[in-house]
Amino acid sequence: MQQAHEIEQELKRLRMPGAFQQLDHRLVQAQEQGLGYLEFLSLVLHDELANREANNFTKRLSQASLGTRETFDRFDFRFNDEVFPAATVRDLASCRFIHQHTNLAIAGPPGIGKTFIVKAIGHEACRQGSSALFRSTQRLLSDLLRASPDRQRRLLKKACDVDVLILDDFAFRSLDQHEAEMLYIIAEERIGISSTILTANRPPQDWYSVFPDPIVGGAILDRMVSGAIKLVTSKGRSYRKEVHGSHATKSAPPKS
Repeated sequence: MQQAHEIEQELKRLRMPGAFQQLDHRLVQAQEQGLGYLEFLSLVLHDELANREANNFTKRLSQASLGTRETFDRFDFRFNDEVFPAATVRDLASCRFIHQHTNLAIAGPPGIGKTFIVKAIGHEACRQGSSALFRSTQRLLSDLLRASPDRQRRLLKKACDVDVLILDDFAFRSLDQHEAEMLYIIAEERIGISSTILTANRPPQDWYSVFPDPIVGGAILDRMVSGAIKLVTSKGRSYRKEVHGSHATKSAPPKS
């Protein structure tokens, strides 16, 4: 028992909480199953690696600002199948396009599930070890332009360096020259290096009109959209009302 206590203290000093927390369980398992030395060591190391990956995943998810609600575990792939074919969404959920540094643009009416899908993709990317950042386009640009120089530099670096940047409500309103120039910096830094995901309520042919300078707007869209995977629709059932709404109704307490 003294030796086990010493090992626990050494695991603490080595900052291996996963191995420390499971040590008693693994000792019992080794005795009951007659595990060899290498088998036992392998299990202890596996416990530590699993604990670190779980912590890293939680950290990536928190830094991504994705929340925990929108995941593919909760997504109804049959809903709006004509608009977002299940096979296509499942392929996107594999995050292969992110590993290939390809962009994704999803455009369609409000409420049909665009934001849910891209948040779920971001969640899966974090699970696979990639970094992500979710922001509405307007909020990101506003945060960048209103920030102090040091904070602006940090936030811009994160927006440029993250493995997958998700810009929700792209082209929602007209941009001023400063916003457009900031968006151009992000588009230029990310092209061919990492993946950017856009959602928009406006159809792509309307996106040029939100930029004050057509040349800058064209350059941004060329970098973000020209080579992107595109899912564009003008119709679709409301995922927000029919699915989220029904869940909210079921979970709501009865009225007195």
